[in-house]
Amino acid sequence: LARERGRFAAAAAHELKTPLASLRLHSEMLAEGLGDPRQKGVYAARVASESGRLGRVVSNMLDLARLERGAKIASPQPGDAGAAVERCVERLRPSLSDAGLEIDASIPDSLPSVSFDEDALCQILDNLLDNAEKYSRSQAERRAEIRVRAADDGVEILVSDTGPGIPSPVRRSLFRAFRRPKDDDAPAGLGLGLALARSLARAQGGELALADSHTAGACFVLTLPTAKSS
Repeated sequence: LARERGRFAAAAAHELKTPLASLRLHSEMLAEGLGDPRQKGVYAARVASESGRLGRVVSNMLDLARLERGAKIASPQPGDAGAAVERCVERLRPSLSDAGLEIDASIPDSLPSVSFDEDALCQILDNLLDNAEKYSRSQAERRAEIRVRAADDGVEILVSDTGPGIPSPVRRSLFRAFRRPKDDDAPAGLGLGLALARSLARAQGGELALADSHTAGACFVLTLPTAKSS
């Protein structure tokens, strides 16, 4: 247990230190008028991007603590998941674009009403797209595709990327907390994103799973249940 705590503390410190260093650098450049004056927008975008990354890490850690206490982590209500996905994607798009990830979203105009929590839905998408950005950095094409479609029991949201995909030995423990790839070249992280994303999906009465994909990259499918009529 002590070793696990030590590893978690080291991973958490690293995960927080990197965006903090970038935040300090770019905020000082803006405050002191350093660097290329024509790049102020780029510096400000990097501050916003790294702030979002910090917020994601903190949210994941707080949600882990809430899960361990048995606290409620989602309050689903009937609504239009397609519109919610579009709002979430447009909020995340600038920082992901700044990081080099292109996002294609396909959302039909008419979808059945489903039961979901928009904040929880956005956090799931945030974690999935963050993984897509991190694991596609070595790829020539860096793109994530989001498809929303009606299903027999509600709505499915598919998130796929152009990364290297997920090896078979890793898939069995993919949604377990603190499970990280043993590859030394893997991006830094706490191993919480997918575990919390699945917990958030289930807290809404839905499910998150790794979908079968015949193309390179990973594909996740989030299912949200049909809203019950009152």
